Amino acid sequence: MQTPLCGICLKSDILCSGCQEKVDSGIIAKDEVEVLKYIYKLSEKMKSIRDVKIMKVSNSNALIIITGRGDAAKLVGKSGAVVKKIAQKFKRPIRVLEEVSNLKDFVEDLIFPTTINGINTLYRGNEEIIRIRIPDVHRNHLLINQESFSRIVSDFYNKKAELVFES
Repeated sequence: MQTPLCGICLKSDILCSGCQEKVDSGIIAKDEVEVLKYIYKLSEKMKSIRDVKIMKVSNSNALIIITGRGDAAKLVGKSGAVVKKIAQKFKRPIRVLEEVSNLKDFVEDLIFPTTINGINTLYRGNEEIIRIRIPDVHRNHLLINQESFSRIVSDFYNKKAELVFES
């Protein structure tokens, strides 16, 4: 299993200096460590997820787990067995997404089943902001809130993004 944490840290209660530095600098969130360690423990019991690559875990209203290409189905498990265990442990809905090469596909997966009205790039001084426009009628159907959406896109694509609801 590949994760942002090293194999030794996944198995132990303390983090090595390299992984601790990632946590201290904000590359890895503290709650992400807990989720990664739990998934690692599951992988010891479930062979189907041993070769899964986990890119990022983001904790908001739901746990968003971003995997390598082709690994999302493995992490979900047969009949959702793995995701159900994770959801029970962390008492949150789970959304598993695969790594994609472009921002538009990633955002579509992240806010599914909501549709995108448009994506605009705004320039404010030296800052570039990606604005994702979605229909206002879908406001209550999203698994994540606007702040979490912005943080997830920023964490994964290193771009500032905002979600805008329009009529």
